[in-house]
Amino acid sequence: MAGLLGLAVAGPVFAADPFTFEIVITPLTGESYTVSDAGSNAEAIFNLLQEENLRAAAAQQGRTFNGDEIIQGNLDFRGVPITLNFNDFEASPNGEVLTFAIEELGLSQSFERFETRQENFEAFKEFIKRNEGNIVSALYKLLARRSSIDPIAGNPGSMQSQAAGRDFDQGFTQKTSQVWGCSTSARHEMIMLARAGFACQQEVADASFRMPLIEVAQLDGTATDLPSDGLYADHFDRIKRQRGANKASIGLQYARISASDGRSEFDSTAFTLPLSYTVVFDDDPKQKLIFRLPIGMTQTEDADTLHLAFSVAYSHPMTDRWSLTPSAGYSVVGSEDLAAASALASFSLTSSYALSLGSWSLNIGNMIGSYSTQKFKVGDYESDPGISNTVLTNGLMFSGPNSLLANDLVMEYFINDTRYSGDDLFTDNMQEIGINLGRIRTQGEIITSYMKAGLSYAKASGDGDNEADVIRLSLAYKF
Repeated sequence: MAGLLGLAVAGPVFAADPFTFEIVITPLTGESYTVSDAGSNAEAIFNLLQEENLRAAAAQQGRTFNGDEIIQGNLDFRGVPITLNFNDFEASPNGEVLTFAIEELGLSQSFERFETRQENFEAFKEFIKRNEGNIVSALYKLLARRSSIDPIAGNPGSMQSQAAGRDFDQGFTQKTSQVWGCSTSARHEMIMLARAGFACQQEVADASFRMPLIEVAQLDGTATDLPSDGLYADHFDRIKRQRGANKASIGLQYARISASDGRSEFDSTAFTLPLSYTVVFDDDPKQKLIFRLPIGMTQTEDADTLHLAFSVAYSHPMTDRWSLTPSAGYSVVGSEDLAAASALASFSLTSSYALSLGSWSLNIGNMIGSYSTQKFKVGDYESDPGISNTVLTNGLMFSGPNSLLANDLVMEYFINDTRYSGDDLFTDNMQEIGINLGRIRTQGEIITSYMKAGLSYAKASGDGDNEADVIRLSLAYKF
């Protein structure tokens, strides 16, 4: 048993499945033999211990399984070694005994005094599903540190990482999106907007003359050569009504994640449908209340994981250059395939600061957030892993002139750095670079909607050989 476990941990094996189970069967007379199984469904792998499945697996090797053999099983549970052993029941005063152990956690539990091994096995499964003694919670917390594909926390595809990414995106990336340098717009149009009380706005799909503008630009010179403002009163009134309108947003995000601990490597595919609705304050259109409801699914090998979240964010301008966005959210994740279920409470504060660099703009984003797991139940699985982390993200976004492409296009270039502190995770830092291309739709001289596509690459790393590569594609439409 020890030799088998050592081989599984130390050998350069690249697994193709989240779960692998190797069982050494020793008859009361005769030589030992091994049966094994691998797959993406936890309960199906556990069920290899059912006598009918052991009998079928033994028959494939030309052996006969009688039911009185000594069984020593080693389960690789998404990177965490677990042992499940049946004793020699004839030599035990308590009859049948099934022992479950996670050596790394120092946890062990025996199931005994049952008439049959099947009854022992069913008692074990109920013990796991009820999370007695917080066994599952402790396992989940260990998985966040050891597993490259844990749905709850610890890697770029997890619920925790996705929640932190959305918060920073809402308070910085999306807020500064559609930003260009003011000098890309005609000089006299800029001055007229400023005299009407608009200056340059750092708001997505805000009022503009053919182009969105940044709120930090300062107009120099005078406008004494311009016609009277009264000639444009109706036009400015129409712009004010438009810039104060509420907005809805829908999109599609795709991510391809390859994660490895140096021994095994897994590929995951994640799809997210990000839905949001923005309420604009009548007395100050720069103040916004944003409601988000992202729905997602992640597939790892043949295992499916569902994500659902709800959050509320409030964007408040501190100055013309600087805005703050606090956000609160609640997320849930569940996967019966991976035997995972948990919720997450999140609170974050994001700062967005913008600078004008001639025909370019530079936007600086900073976020601090708190993310803690909560108890949640999916199917038969329920637990609270007790994972809590503080997340710090810093980013830069450059928005350049559009004149080389078209008057209604916008180009953005960004780089982000994210760091995790608190409970140990599989990866605790990530760096991302990307580019966005947006197309704006207008009616007359007012922006009514925009569509934006994005491409980014991220590299995450942790202790030892823990690492993950992420390629993201996104499409967003706001109207």
